[in-house]
This record gives sequence, structure tokens and C-alpha cells, in this order.
Amino acid sequence: MCETGVDLGNGGPAGLPPRCDPCRENGEFYTIIVEGFVFLRTFLFRIGKNKETALKIIAVMASGVFFLLMAETLRAADEEEGTTPQTGFYISFTPSAVGPFSIDTTSPDLSPGTTKTRWGIAIDGGLGYRYNDFRVEGQVMYGRSDADHVSFSGGGGDLSGYYDMWGATVNIFYDIPVGARFRPYVGAGLGGIRFKAHDITLTGFPPTCGSNTLFTYRFMAGISYALTDAWRLILGYRFMGIGGQQDYETGGVPLHGDPIHTHAVQAGIQFYF
Repeated sequence: MCETGVDLGNGGPAGLPPRCDPCRENGEFYTIIVEGFVFLRTFLFRIGKNKETALKIIAVMASGVFFLLMAETLRAADEEEGTTPQTGFYISFTPSAVGPFSIDTTSPDLSPGTTKTRWGIAIDGGLGYRYNDFRVEGQVMYGRSDADHVSFSGGGGDLSGYYDMWGATVNIFYDIPVGARFRPYVGAGLGGIRFKAHDITLTGFPPTCGSNTLFTYRFMAGISYALTDAWRLILGYRFMGIGGQQDYETGGVPLHGDPIHTHAVQAGIQFYF
């Protein structure tokens, strides 16, 4: 089986790599027709994205292994039974894998469109205070997601460019008291975020750019594990909504974006002092 992702529209079979036999005598290959007089419109497709997604999933898994190794190292260094103090300050560091999300746009001069992103990353850092089973935490974050593709009436295609975001929130958590080491938690937060589009470009069209300062809210849930009296490991889920209208520009034409919703898987650590 010869897997290439080669466009045969221009060069035909001559564009195949040497390992592929166009006569199918030593294997076979498949083609997909995306445009022709029998179609009402061109079919949109992407080449080579599965490999990229797989690499990102492997990176997230590698991060999980790293945190597990760290947990074992810290636990071995402390022979006492780990518990979380009832009161006190702590700092947190929480990387996240952010799932693909969509941005719906409208314009007085262009057709409505939907832009989708690939898997992205986010890094949160926080300073908090715990009192009994409640925590209040101030958190700053950075995130980045590459643009994937856009679709609109009569067209679309793959994109280059990326979106990034800088923000800060105030979060409140409740740690459900079910055990000394394992503790589920739920939380919610409010804050602000700067969301920016960096040269989001479809071939043959001018780039889309724009920076917006917006309201954001989030809901969190997960479980923490006490490694020692000072260290806790965190594994959780985060929903984040970015409210308000976004304003962008493409070739001098204004675009308006609808509110955005993102989902993320988090793995991090807390240190109490």
C-alpha cells in the first residue's frame, strides 16, 4: 500500500514517488476526485493532518508520563503520609491540551464562514489560598492554536496562521472531602482575555488579522492527588467561553466573530507553602 497524499491534478501519475507503481502490479493506490462538471461544488479535503494530530497526542501522553515520574520521585523523597493542609497559600502550574474549536464570522461584504483550529496548547500559572475545602485562585494563562481550515458558501480550504490568547481569571474551587490523598474538585472562574488572529490566510485571499480584549468564563472539574504534605498532582477538564463580538479585518473588509467555546484536558501540579 503506497500512502503519499500527492495531488495528481497537474502532473498525473508522473508525480508519484518512485516506490509507487501506477500500474498497480506491485501494490495499489487510491485516488479521490474533488472537482468536475458533475459536481455542484468542489469538495474540501485535507492532506497529512492525521500524522500531526497523532504527534500532538503522543506529546500529551509524554507529558502525563513526565508528571507520573515526578510524582514517584517526590513521594519517594517523603516517607510520611501526604495530606493537604487545611489552610495556606499555594502556587500551581497547569499545562493543557486544547481541543479544536470553531470561529463563526459574518461580514457585510463577504459570505458567512466558519474557521476551525487544530489541537492547541495552553499554560496556566496561579497563586491561590486554601481555607478548609475551598480555594480562591488568581490565574494567568497563555494559549495558542493553529488555524486548520475555513468553509464558506461556494468555497473554502486549508489555512495558515494561528490564534493566541493571553488572559487572567479569578477562580473559586471546592475540594470534595472524600479522602486524604485523592480529592475530586469543581470550580468556576471569571476574567478577561486578549484573543489575537495572526495572519490567518487562505491561498488566493488576503490574510485575516485582528486583536480583541474580551470577557471570559470557565468551569473546571477533576481530581487531585497528594504526593506529600506540600505537593499535589492535578488531572482535570476545563471548559472556557470567550464572550463578546470579535472584530477582524481581511483585505480591508471587516469581519465579526461570534463567541468561542473551548475544551481542554489539564495535567498539573500544586505546591503549598
